Amino acid sequence: MSTTWSGAERKSRAPISLLNPTEPESEDTTQVSPEPATSEVPAAGQAQSLSEPGAPVQAVPLVSGRRSASVLQKDNMNDELPPATGWQAFLRSITFGLIKPKVGAVELARRTDLSAIQRVYSRPMRIMVAQPLGGVGKTMCSVGIGSTFGIHSGQHAIVWDNNEMMGTLGVRTNANGSSRTVWDLLNVLGKFETIEARKGDFTYYTRHQGQNQFSVLASDEDPDRMKSIGADEFNRIHTVVSRFYDTIVLDTGNNTRSENWLASIEVTDQLVIPVRLQRNAVVSALRMIEQLESMSERQSNPHYKDLVANAVVIVTQGGGAKVSAADQADLREQLSSAVRTIIDIPYDAALDNGSIIDWQLIGDPARRAFERVTAEIAAGLLTVDNRNPSQHSTTNR
Repeated sequence: MSTTWSGAERKSRAPISLLNPTEPESEDTTQVSPEPATSEVPAAGQAQSLSEPGAPVQAVPLVSGRRSASVLQKDNMNDELPPATGWQAFLRSITFGLIKPKVGAVELARRTDLSAIQRVYSRPMRIMVAQPLGGVGKTMCSVGIGSTFGIHSGQHAIVWDNNEMMGTLGVRTNANGSSRTVWDLLNVLGKFETIEARKGDFTYYTRHQGQNQFSVLASDEDPDRMKSIGADEFNRIHTVVSRFYDTIVLDTGNNTRSENWLASIEVTDQLVIPVRLQRNAVVSALRMIEQLESMSERQSNPHYKDLVANAVVIVTQGGGAKVSAADQADLREQLSSAVRTIIDIPYDAALDNGSIIDWQLIGDPARRAFERVTAEIAAGLLTVDNRNPSQHSTTNR
């Protein structure tokens, strides 16, 4: 029998079914009248015939079972790797590895946080840093989160200054000789809304932060031009940014009623609220929380209320009137009743100098605190991703 088939023979030959691999194929060429169609629906789990016209092709696994997978259940080697810090590492070093103490609790906790930061999600994730009161560290927190994701996650991170006026992100980060802003991007946005768009062209409108491994999309220096970026403009820019970046940190302004602020909250997966433990800062945060909860009630949309319940509050340090320990405890309790977690950032002069924040100059206590913050953000993102896998958040919820 010749093994060279004509095109017609190939088309007429029925595909081999994987459902009965041992059953020989019939050589009978006698035409058989097709059986009348029935409305019977296959039982759950039953594969459809591969030769059925229009039926979706379903892969049939050649191997099933979980015995081999059970051997690989341990997917985290944090507690098995040798210690790199502390007395444990020192003892291992001076004994040339003859004494092998286990990794210490502090180092193990840090490794666990870094593992959380390195998670991969089913879609780009949006983190909104929001607080109506100015001067509480929104930009500083945005840079800290962007730097921590950028350095440790290995994915593409960007911090976008979505202030409705003139934001300070462009002032607090390295410009690297660039003066381009979100307004310059908006003027050429059409070329990035095509299938031919390239990330290499897009990065011309951003400012990369070198060893901190994240990019900045700065707000414009003209407040009138920034005010013209409303919901439609935000959504167009957001769609393009989401094509090129895995983690998007939104540094927002003070007006929770502005169009671009409301457009931000629509697409947000994780809410971050910076505060100082002072009465005006906490009241401002609580009013925003109440606004979001009211939005859920009025619109019968749980999205905004869920953001509050899953929120991470960052307590920043700075000047201002001294607050007693009792008042601080009361303010902290008011916040903790509404959000998921509260994390303190220790004071670091490199964060509070009003100039460029370079994460390479930040001391270990503040860096470690932001790793803790970012790990908690990652935990919140995982919850959202498990609830709505691969769902694009810009759709109405």
